[in-house]
Amino acid sequence: MFKLVRNVVSAATCHACANKFTAIAVGLIVCITLASCVNMRGIGVVPTLIPGATYVGNDLCADCHEQVAKKFLRSVHAGMTVRGADAKGETGCEACHGPGSKHVDADDHEKAATIVNPEESAEACYACHFDKESQFSLRYHHPVPEGKMTCADCHDTHGADPGKPAKMNIARSDASCAQCHKDQTRPRLFEHEALREGCASCHDFHGSIDDKMLVENDNNLCFKCHAQVQTGAGVAAVGTRNHHSNIARATCWGAGCHTAVHGSNVDSHLRY
Repeated sequence: MFKLVRNVVSAATCHACANKFTAIAVGLIVCITLASCVNMRGIGVVPTLIPGATYVGNDLCADCHEQVAKKFLRSVHAGMTVRGADAKGETGCEACHGPGSKHVDADDHEKAATIVNPEESAEACYACHFDKESQFSLRYHHPVPEGKMTCADCHDTHGADPGKPAKMNIARSDASCAQCHKDQTRPRLFEHEALREGCASCHDFHGSIDDKMLVENDNNLCFKCHAQVQTGAGVAAVGTRNHHSNIARATCWGAGCHTAVHGSNVDSHLRY
């Protein structure tokens, strides 16, 4: 297979390009090989550890946490399992919360200290979602590293859709954001259609190099939906209006024009 890869890229006129294509192809081969070894019944993970504790299995967890256990069966997280000499069958609860023997044996006032609670710390989530941990290290981010928020504030980790909040029943893609950002997500007379797609159209929730966690911090953000039309040499129009002088001065929202980016009750062009 490696010989075939080299033959495919050997036609490249640049040795650097050939080496680059070979590296990419080899990476794909490794990924395919690893994927073929995954047990499709679940995802093996490096579990959260608690010194001196052993695994007790999902059934014992369900004795006390019956409603959570029933809900968890429909969750994508239920596919995470712990297998090992001291694991009783395939246990999913303890993949994130750690082995539960100390928790089971502890007195009521000591139980919280004998188990890992992702609602109090994001470290358990970082074991799998290490890319999100990296995003939280960017300059603009939700205050998870500072301990003012946890992943559970926005994600229903036991639910069928972890992307939605656990305590809010709103059929909108930005329901998680609406819990805190009520003013930005409330209905308005003149809406910004981008909100129909959800806040992620403009914001990167976990972290960004741009202010307000924007995915882009210039007019290109707006031009993803509002296409420019070339009307002359060096002149650009958006819709039917010449915006060249405005665009050259600042962003669409920073030039004093479309400042009501989340919608307006007084102006159809999203002005205050």
